[in-house]
Amino acid sequence: MTTVTIDHLTPLQKTLLITLNGRVLDANRKRPLLDDAKAVELARGIDYDHSTVRLGAGVPEAVAIRSRMLDRAVTAFVHRHRDAVVVELGCGLETRHWRLTASEPEPWRDVDWYDVDFPEVIALRETLMDEADRGHSVGVSLLDSTWTDTIPGDRPAVILSDGVLGFLSEDDNRRVLRRITDHFATGELVFNAYTRLTARMNGRFTQVVGMPHDFRGYGISDPEDVTALNPALTFIDEQFGDAAPERDKLNLAYRLLARLFAGWRGQARRGVWVVRYRF
Repeated sequence: MTTVTIDHLTPLQKTLLITLNGRVLDANRKRPLLDDAKAVELARGIDYDHSTVRLGAGVPEAVAIRSRMLDRAVTAFVHRHRDAVVVELGCGLETRHWRLTASEPEPWRDVDWYDVDFPEVIALRETLMDEADRGHSVGVSLLDSTWTDTIPGDRPAVILSDGVLGFLSEDDNRRVLRRITDHFATGELVFNAYTRLTARMNGRFTQVVGMPHDFRGYGISDPEDVTALNPALTFIDEQFGDAAPERDKLNLAYRLLARLFAGWRGQARRGVWVVRYRF
């Protein structure tokens, strides 16, 4: 099997390996939560020692659960808006488009899907993955205001992010959020959020791909912190991995902890925390 190297990627770009490997480890479980066979195929196509991307206890489960939560948010939006535009920010080697359209193709017939990431990451995606029907690649940094230029702004849009906003500064998040509401007429933004404490420890979790140990991500104390960055956003709801249906597939110890933390908002936010906004 021919494999591709990723030596040219920056440490920030290589963080895609963390979520990819999380999905692979989940797929290899006896009772997978996500069962992303495409992730396993992609990992095999990369010339990299994946064993060096060590994930802490519970991280593969967290990756799988938040993927499921984001999957459900996007699917619900598309069922309400059959002419929607889906935009995945910092897509990395995410396989969400493939997963959702393969399992239930009919609602996606008129939906256009845009995967946005650095040009180098998009080139890697295009080498490893065939472009899905009505799929579009956008190889532009989110800090470049032109990233929206090729994406329709006059259709209902669901913008999602699995991790990337937590790697931007507060000012950069303000710029990206403003670009979303300036360009898209109506829609929803959904992403996994980090508490400020979790964000301060980001470097500890990402040093396995070369990120500085002292790297600090962007975290929030409350969902309204995001609306303070952009008042054009209206908070809808927050969901916790501790209350997600996938928790019932975890081992007994995890299930008991999840049930305990599900009713303890402050603690639940330190785990898988997905927030949703309207614009």
